[in-house]
This record gives sequence, structure tokens and C-alpha cells, in this order.
Amino acid sequence: MASINVNRNVIDPFYRYKMPRLQAKIEGKGNGIKTVIANMTDIAKALGRPPTYPTKFFGIELGSQTRFDPKNERYIVNGAHGAEKLQDLLDVFIKKFVLCTGCENPET
Repeated sequence: MASINVNRNVIDPFYRYKMPRLQAKIEGKGNGIKTVIANMTDIAKALGRPPTYPTKFFGIELGSQTRFDPKNERYIVNGAHGAEKLQDLLDVFIKKFVLCTGCENPET
């Protein structure tokens, strides 16, 4: 599994703050279609936030419902959403709620 920089504006390959790339899996058909974020627990651990925070942020930004099942590590956003789109939204979440506005380090 490839790791990417928490702050994707930093191009340094030896950047200290890394996280796994978001993996999204679309399940279901028709009205029951949903996107499961397979590695949200690992991403949240790298960001130092509970996994429900970024998942809820996705729901708010996309205008869809979210569900959490922490026991089975399933974080679900209703609707079909690609991994690239969710990764871009995760970058917005990181800029707003993780990175320091002064030094842009995620040690907050």
C-alpha cells in the first residue's frame, strides 16, 4: 500500500508525515449504492483524528448520509464516489482541521 504525504503540497519524498492512500469500494446497485472507505481507520490514525470525523466531513461536503461501524471498521458514505474525489475532499479536511495555519505541520 502506497503512502502519500499528509500535506500533498509538499513534494519531498522523505517528508516525515505520511498516510495511506484512500481506498474506496463501491457496493450495491440502484438506490442502495454506497461507498465503503476500506482504510479509514489507518488514515485517521495517521492524522491523529477519530475515523468518524473525516467520514462525516465527506457526508457534509457531498450532501449524503454516512454510517459508521467501528467494530467491523466500516465507514460508509451513501452514493457512488470515486477514490480520487474522496482523496481530494480528504485534502480539504486536512487543510481545514489538521494542518497548523502558521507552519502547515500536522502536529496539532
